[in-house]
Amino acid sequence: MALSFVKRLCVQLEQTDRILPGGYLYMSDLLGLPSLMEQAGKIIATAFYGSEIDVVMTVETKGIPLAYATAAQLGLPVVLVRRDHQVTEGSAVSINYVSGSHKSIHTMSLSRRALKEKSRVLIVDDFMKAGGTVRGMVDLLGEFNAEVAGVGVLVESGAVETEERLLHDYVSLVKLSEVDSKERRISAHPGNYFSS
Repeated sequence: MALSFVKRLCVQLEQTDRILPGGYLYMSDLLGLPSLMEQAGKIIATAFYGSEIDVVMTVETKGIPLAYATAAQLGLPVVLVRRDHQVTEGSAVSINYVSGSHKSIHTMSLSRRALKEKSRVLIVDDFMKAGGTVRGMVDLLGEFNAEVAGVGVLVESGAVETEERLLHDYVSLVKLSEVDSKERRISAHPGNYFSS
């Protein structure tokens, strides 16, 4: 059932009108479908079922529906990492991280009240290119003496060379092997969830 679902998702992702300027891929419509996120969350939760996990974490904003769907399956709370500190979050820990694909510096922060020290955290995200954002979340967890229990992503870019990838231990549902904006071509395949 999982493979059938992911193959249907691949077909949806291969629609050429999803290509945005700069070679980006439009996915917001899919991330906004509760039934699709529920299925994807169920598959990611299955990959980590039985693991000792205290919370599911994601960075705002597009990964939120998938994180909540995964957390619902595991019966866990969700922790949101912010790109900008919000005054309503109270005191926070902020770190700078390097985007793996653009090599630019960004900031992320997490409220001190959001995560207990030494928590075991499942990181969930909608898209991973080189892994800079996820690597940033891993580094942020270090500030809380927390441990990464696993990483699950909906879609990973296969266009990144292995040595450029900042993260190697993760589960992906879909792998994009090609997004060619010039030729208007997208190629998507089941991710590494199905190869383990």
